[in-house]
Amino acid sequence: MENRIRELLQKYWEAETSLDEERELRELLQSADGFKEEKALFQGLGQWSQLEPKLEKPAKTKVRRITPVWLNWAASLLILISTVWIWQSREQQKAEEQAYQEVMMALSMIQTNLAKGKESMKAMDDLKYLNTTQQIFKQEDN
Repeated sequence: MENRIRELLQKYWEAETSLDEERELRELLQSADGFKEEKALFQGLGQWSQLEPKLEKPAKTKVRRITPVWLNWAASLLILISTVWIWQSREQQKAEEQAYQEVMMALSMIQTNLAKGKESMKAMDDLKYLNTTQQIFKQEDN
């Protein structure tokens, strides 16, 4: 019995005992001779637990929070308004994106046509350096 008490005490001080082992240790210490310090410790713990107030668990009751009906309506209205506002802002953003794409296509078309016009004007580029019609049509003096 002393061996079992020593074994349980060692486990107890290493914080490795279960509740059943602690109960067994307490019972063995009450019936054993010696172990005065351990007996005093466990008696003090027993007295300490008796002094501790025991709290009763309150009965489970259903708590129903009653919200005013107007609050539910206000929340629904707020959700509806915010949904419409977000939808409109996204539609406006899509329209702006489409307008931007159309402007970019128009500018691209203008740039292409301008490049074609400049290309066709290269033939006239030589004429800008001439001052008179005589220089264009060289007249021969005989």
